Amino acid sequence: MFVRKETVKQLSREMSLPYKGNEQDWDIELADKNRVDEFISFYNDNDLSNDMKYAAMSIILASYDYLLDDTEIDRDYRWYEIERMLKSEKQLFSDLIEYWAVETEIEDVFRITPLVREVRATW
Repeated sequence: MFVRKETVKQLSREMSLPYKGNEQDWDIELADKNRVDEFISFYNDNDLSNDMKYAAMSIILASYDYLLDDTEIDRDYRWYEIERMLKSEKQLFSDLIEYWAVETEIEDVFRITPLVREVRATW
């Protein structure tokens, strides 16, 4: 699924992201490991369209991956909530799950990859 520029602009406004409009991989560039809880709350506390859910989940996954890069944890309460969110909308998030699971690679490309592969395996 492709996230429309209008959706990214709206999400950036609502989540106070430093979006400039020239980001190529906006979710990766704007991800913030220190705001994972806030991003999850935004997703859960708002009545979002599918486009907004997809965009929000994009930045949640990228942010959690950055969090894993900087900590010794492999999963925590945030992951369990992200996992629940992914499973509840598995059709909507199938592209994101495929991206982060990196099924074509044997090695774990991202720190979050093994966790996302577990989600994918439950389908």
